[in-house]
Amino acid sequence: MKKRQLRRNKNKFKRVSLAFFGLVIILAGALFLFGPKGTTSHTKDNDTINNKTLSQSNKQVIYPTIYIGGSGGNVTSIDWLVERLLPIKNISSQKSLVMTSNITKNYELKVEGQISQDNKYPIIEFATVKGTNSGELFSKGLQKIIVYLTENYQVPWINLVGYSSGATGAVYYMMDTGNNPNFPPVNKYVSLDGEYNNETNLQLGESLSNVLKEGPIVKTEMYQYIADTYQKVSSKTQMLLLEGNFNSEKQTDSAIPWADSFSIYHLFKKNGNEITTTLYPTKTSHSQAPKNPTVVKYVKKFLYGTP
Repeated sequence: MKKRQLRRNKNKFKRVSLAFFGLVIILAGALFLFGPKGTTSHTKDNDTINNKTLSQSNKQVIYPTIYIGGSGGNVTSIDWLVERLLPIKNISSQKSLVMTSNITKNYELKVEGQISQDNKYPIIEFATVKGTNSGELFSKGLQKIIVYLTENYQVPWINLVGYSSGATGAVYYMMDTGNNPNFPPVNKYVSLDGEYNNETNLQLGESLSNVLKEGPIVKTEMYQYIADTYQKVSSKTQMLLLEGNFNSEKQTDSAIPWADSFSIYHLFKKNGNEITTTLYPTKTSHSQAPKNPTVVKYVKKFLYGTP
């Protein structure tokens, strides 16, 4: 009798156990099918962010200076300046890349050279391939090369040196990207014989002093775009406007009138920028400005704080 009772109890225990395990399996399945699924997605998002951060942190950090050639479309003229700047004392700065963005082929990018690991302040030369004096085209080409640099390096800030029409492009670039966080800020800007008002001379009764205080009387489309847009440029960018004193009587560097090259001064002064105008002595024409030893000294001191 006792054995029969014991057997019944065992069978009852087995049925209860099977029912319990069956219930557990059903509940687990319900949780899997109908439970919250945000946790997995959240983990993936964090992984993506962490991977991007890790990728960025592994990039070489550089503080490049972009030397922008003139309207000829090549880097020959600006390379004259770069060769005379080197070596730069106490600064890890070497000539590294020559970059072109072909304005006739949808800004097709060409990069020559490399930036070594010890080259913290690389010198980069830029040109548009096809000659132009359009600030808009220069700006779009510059944006193309800066995107390349930021995709391959960490770039906290850049310097710009614009020669002649390249200076037009540099200012247009600063305005076009000034409010865009995807582009690094411009730390310092040097204008060498820059063109901002289509080579417009002083008008009757107008003086250089008037231009520096109030701007030019005649405002071309090139200048007007700057006058309408200059406030997009960061007021923290330091600026040096260099212009050749080739002919004091005509107030010109032989190609660009002083009134043109200095026409933007009052705008950026109003914008709060630290900006200086300098007439440097020269016996050579506008086309030879990048070879001028006085220009080299001004650029070196302003950008690198070294003679």
